[in-house]
Amino acid sequence: MEDSRRGYRFDRVYVATERRSAEIHAAMFRGGGWLYRVIPEGPLEADPDSVDPTLSQACPRARVVEVLPLHPADVVRILESMQNGGMT
Repeated sequence: MEDSRRGYRFDRVYVATERRSAEIHAAMFRGGGWLYRVIPEGPLEADPDSVDPTLSQACPRARVVEVLPLHPADVVRILESMQNGGMT
């Protein structure tokens, strides 16, 4: 099954290799999102939506080892920065 976003698959877990990248994706999730530290299970694949394949990959499943809430103030800061053309 695919989403309207190019290449997005519901049968894959998308993992970020850098915390900053994960924070940006979590901030864009409706409601602010959470960060999950995971251990990928199965082969890692390139994320077709990522402009830098080293920042985001996909796998068939992942084991969550830690859940980290993204503070609402951080979500606002990230989204405002993205609107202004930055990623800080």
